[in-house]
Amino acid sequence: MKHIKKGSWLDDLIHVLNTLGGKGRYDEIYPLAKARRTSRGANWTTHAKASIRRTVEDHAESSLNFQRQDPSKRKAIFYSVQGHGKGVWALLPEYLSPTQAKPETDQLTYHEGLEGILEEKKYLRRSRDPRLVQKRKKKDDFTCQACAYREKVDGDKYIIDVHHIMPLGNLTEATITNLDDLVCLCPNCHRIAHSRKDRPYSVSEIKNIIMK
Repeated sequence: MKHIKKGSWLDDLIHVLNTLGGKGRYDEIYPLAKARRTSRGANWTTHAKASIRRTVEDHAESSLNFQRQDPSKRKAIFYSVQGHGKGVWALLPEYLSPTQAKPETDQLTYHEGLEGILEEKKYLRRSRDPRLVQKRKKKDDFTCQACAYREKVDGDKYIIDVHHIMPLGNLTEATITNLDDLVCLCPNCHRIAHSRKDRPYSVSEIKNIIMK
């Protein structure tokens, strides 16, 4: 990818989508892109989200922005997973990292699937202490401790998760959870934390993943 300028919006978006597994929605892309750029001292202005959308549109064949360009300068990098305007974007196979790369047929030709079938499932779920969860959110000021994402919606609600450093699913019996056993993560960083099967990524490891 020698034609991609290091540190450009394009370079950052390729990295972010690879972090998300090769595809993602804008609301997943924005916080990771912000964390990546601000970690190296780059600007994040009120126009940043528009710049991200413009960069994607300029490099997606289904976009009018792409089609209006000089054919000799067009470079397709992204494609719309669910159809243009649906908000889910993915990287073309040649821009996937080796760990994300899949056969091209998997990426581009599977467009339909049967869903909505009712299934009966029975499962056990370990309970959480809602008071402890709320206290951790207040202690961390409703801010992701990995990427500093903080977003308030609907009056006094925040987009923030509380992550158990030792997953509840690993417990064999009920136990006392300390406030320090919890940490606030945004939904994206929480997803990254649990992307490792044997044990979750730590906050410091998540920071390293975001800043690569």
